[in-house]
Amino acid sequence: MVEVHGLPPNHVGVTQGRTWAEAEEMAADVISMLLDIPETSFTVDLVPADEVAAAALSELEAARAAALAAEKAEAAALRRAAEELTSRGFSVRDAGKALGISYQRVSQLAPRNKAA
Repeated sequence: MVEVHGLPPNHVGVTQGRTWAEAEEMAADVISMLLDIPETSFTVDLVPADEVAAAALSELEAARAAALAAEKAEAAALRRAAEELTSRGFSVRDAGKALGISYQRVSQLAPRNKAA
């Protein structure tokens, strides 16, 4: 059984689906019909009624968000390090070796300014 929460007062959304995908589709159908809006104008976030399963999914979502933030921080730190090393006289090959990346990647991260 799928209960749809967050609807305006006097709107009750209940449907069912045998699979996770079907439940998501049916919930979207209910919302679209009750509110008379296209399914592309909102998102459906399913949460299992089982608290342990819901907590496991929530933990995974938090871990993925942290991993994405760490990935962005690493990319920024790598770019800064490549720029610093090459600006201080490291060759792109030496900078690449120090950073654990190819010299071609160093050239992409810290391109040398060419005089016009």
